[in-house]
Amino acid sequence: MEQPLVTVVVVSYNHSQFIKENLDSIKNQTYKNIQLIVGDDASPDHSVKVFEQWLQENNYPAEKNFHTQNTGLPTMLNECLELAKGKYIKIIAADDFLHPESIEKSVSILEKSGNEYGMSFSHTHAVNNDSEIIEDIADYDALGNIDPYVFREELLKGNRIAALTVLLRTDVVRETGQYDAQFIIEDYYRWLKVSQKYLIAYIPEKLAYYRLHTDNISKVKADRIEMEAAMLQMMFDKKGVSRGSINYITQKLYQSGTQLPEEYVNAYHVYPFRSKKLDFAVKKKLPVSLYKVLKKII
Repeated sequence: MEQPLVTVVVVSYNHSQFIKENLDSIKNQTYKNIQLIVGDDASPDHSVKVFEQWLQENNYPAEKNFHTQNTGLPTMLNECLELAKGKYIKIIAADDFLHPESIEKSVSILEKSGNEYGMSFSHTHAVNNDSEIIEDIADYDALGNIDPYVFREELLKGNRIAALTVLLRTDVVRETGQYDAQFIIEDYYRWLKVSQKYLIAYIPEKLAYYRLHTDNISKVKADRIEMEAAMLQMMFDKKGVSRGSINYITQKLYQSGTQLPEEYVNAYHVYPFRSKKLDFAVKKKLPVSLYKVLKKII
């Protein structure tokens, strides 16, 4: 099989203890035509030193993008994408790592699938901080191993894709634009933009290792992720596929007393499949008690 160039972008923030395992997994790929780009967003640990040491010891060429000031992941990714020369691109956090056949099998399915496919993804192992395989974070076979046109609609209901398993066509990445700093779930935004124009291929094999850290996600961040996901679904849902979850999440956030950002309120107000009563209450910032009365009398 012809081996078109694949750009692999490894991004780190405080991942010094995991970088070597990540880079070893790239070096040990059965697929060898790789352009490596390594980036660090001003980690206070010694991530850059670990990168530099590994590259020197392994005599492995790489483009480097090491920040001296923290800018956030979207800026880091956009800068790295400017350096990408491959036909395909894979982005992976430095605390995760790849199965040896990950890139070979991902390239193979996209080369066979043709231009109507913009990206591929696969199942993944979950591992702990000691790289021991633990319980799966999701059944990606059930989420992804379906007709690609059905998957397009399922993706509107929630993120079905583990980012570390993805291989993207570089021209599709450039066509769908830069990463947006307003979203912390920038990957899901990318998948939805790709899915608008292209199909997404799935490989029913565990071709990556996702690091599940012991730190619990904060409630504030969890609420923001849920809110952002609903906003993105409102942006892309043209058939009402996500109406149930969007109305449920909006009502849950509203009734919990969460301050809904103006952009969320405006997005919900123009979403064609919104609950009109809930929309009125959210727009007018009615007390929850008044909304409950409103539901009964209107």
